[in-house]
Amino acid sequence: MKEHGIADTIAAEGRLVTEIDCIVPAAGHSERMDGWKPLLAFGSSTIIETVVRNALDACSRVILVAGYRAVELGWLFSGTPRVLVVENPEWELGMFSSLRRGVACAGSERYFVTLGDMPWITPPVYEALFSCRNADAVFPVFGGRRGHPVLFNRRVREAVLGADPATGRMREIVERFAVTELAWEDDSILRDIDTREDYA
Repeated sequence: MKEHGIADTIAAEGRLVTEIDCIVPAAGHSERMDGWKPLLAFGSSTIIETVVRNALDACSRVILVAGYRAVELGWLFSGTPRVLVVENPEWELGMFSSLRRGVACAGSERYFVTLGDMPWITPPVYEALFSCRNADAVFPVFGGRRGHPVLFNRRVREAVLGADPATGRMREIVERFAVTELAWEDDSILRDIDTREDYA
């Protein structure tokens, strides 16, 4: 597995920060699918392994937030040192509770959030977003729509941690901060797998 990417970019710039985390919420039970999404086959791997591998090619660590069938995800990544699997006991409250759990574990000044059902996102997206400065949140945009991954800073982290896990909404939190939108070249930043039709 490749050990370089954004960390090398930072080192080349002569700064002391040498890591950036990526939070991947993957705690739900895939209620719109007739099968649990993370372990569905994708290419020669699974959906969640592809998402994590692509993130690790650009980031120093992935914080994978598990809930439903958390033990299985823990086992799957038990031999991957740069993946921290964190269980969210409140996962049934919804996505924001898992995001909040992951953000609490982030150790880098800035951090990415990407979703566990978006295996088409590749390392160049992370690298392009990372180059954007002076914003609290950086979104890739295609066709006028914001996608993932999203790059946040510590100011947003504090707001997320201060919100209620049951009623908090990331969209409402982001509206309070400076946002940069980065045009992206294709719809990989928007494509997720919610239904059997998406998967097919």
